[in-house]
Amino acid sequence: MILSPDYRPPITYVVVQKRHHARMFCKYSTDMVGKARNIPPGTTVDTGIVSPEGFDFYLCSHYGVQGTSRPARYHVLWDDNNFSADEMQAITYG
Repeated sequence: MILSPDYRPPITYVVVQKRHHARMFCKYSTDMVGKARNIPPGTTVDTGIVSPEGFDFYLCSHYGVQGTSRPARYHVLWDDNNFSADEMQAITYG
């Protein structure tokens, strides 16, 4: 495959932050998983505790093996692809 010298692919920059102080808990005990009663993998939070100006969200991508699971915080810094929030969350979890 040969690319044209003037080819400029669309780029999306995402920063993933693991060190933060936010913790998520299930509203209903029937939704809790494991001995530590964590939120289930795939849980996404994109309202309430996120930045009103930026494009960011929290995503729990794994089962908590020990203690409280800590979802990662995703900051979308640049998005030439114009992904919707649902598309970006599916890409990062999928």
